[in-house]
Amino acid sequence: FFCTKRIQRRHKSYQQKIAKMKFPTSISTLLLGAAAASSSSNAIALAAESSGYCPTIYADFVRRQLANFSPDGIFVAQEGESQKHTPFLTLSDDGKSATVIVGNGEEEGGVYHPMSASTDPLEVHFVTHILVKDQDGNFIVNEALDPTVAAPATITFAVPDGVTEMVAYEWCNKHGLWAGPAVQVSFSETETVPVQEKSLEVSTECSVSDFPEAAWPSVHADFLRLQAQVFESEMPFTEADGEKHVPYITVNEDGTSSILVGKVGGPIHPMNGSDGETAPHWITEIYVVDQDGKIVAMKSLDPTGVTEATMAFDTPEGATTMQAYSWCNIHGLYEGPVTEVEASAEVEITEEATDADAVTVKEAPSSGTAAVVSLSVIASALTLTALEM
Repeated sequence: FFCTKRIQRRHKSYQQKIAKMKFPTSISTLLLGAAAASSSSNAIALAAESSGYCPTIYADFVRRQLANFSPDGIFVAQEGESQKHTPFLTLSDDGKSATVIVGNGEEEGGVYHPMSASTDPLEVHFVTHILVKDQDGNFIVNEALDPTVAAPATITFAVPDGVTEMVAYEWCNKHGLWAGPAVQVSFSETETVPVQEKSLEVSTECSVSDFPEAAWPSVHADFLRLQAQVFESEMPFTEADGEKHVPYITVNEDGTSSILVGKVGGPIHPMNGSDGETAPHWITEIYVVDQDGKIVAMKSLDPTGVTEATMAFDTPEGATTMQAYSWCNIHGLYEGPVTEVEASAEVEITEEATDADAVTVKEAPSSGTAAVVSLSVIASALTLTALEM
């Protein structure tokens, strides 16, 4: 009881601090970039209409950078310093595609950033996302990465028409937000659009990127790490800490299930993207585990144009119970109640007979044995000041 009260007090204090948080002018400029100065651009209007996810997740990375890593903002490795966290962007020979690689392991004495998948909150260490901006501050691409894929952390993407400059960014789950050097884009002689007009014709569709399935256990482990480190709780929050953040599962008769964060007729969690001035507040991920602790579904959520955090998925064969988890970017990890799944059976009736002896019942196959690790780390073992860069 007293432990729960201490957690609630700490949690409330953190909520109050974040609720009052405003980005300093310099950081607001970082978020808006040159886009603020050219807000009349058709390209910017089109990008904003398609999805506000990329500006929102970037704004949250900046918020976390200020709160947990550096009051001066985004890290930029200087000459002579380790380039392990630097996202280097290179163009293809024809300039139509680009590749981002985190680290400089191809150079003598260089090193790539590790991609260390783990179910251990103390061991998981990887580049979770790579984003790229153009010369006007528009986001070109965002990609969630899989730590089970060996280093280097890398993405390749098509360069949109009209881009003249690009800067890559990466988020390290343990060491924050890093920017790479700006890269100028050279256009082929066959292009007829004057360079000064290209910034008005940029076409970008940066949007939400789901984590690959192989990454799910590592994502869960990282949420547990943050829960202990930031919220000083050795376990996910529950209904006792507030229904607004709790993911509730509904099992439907058509073989699907759905999740709503919050209660119908009660408090519903907001889905607020960033306007460049205030911190965003939304459910970033929802995921589900079965009776064996296996993660059977996970979704990254886009707050653009929605008022509720929801998720729909196929009810896994063989599942007897399911439990949902949700991550709020401001308030941490919550788990919902365990939901019973009605037992399913496959019945075969032979053509030769219809009596009981001719009926065979097959049990549904098991859904796997990969387990989700419970949070057993000690919060004091994780500090924000003892980071190995």
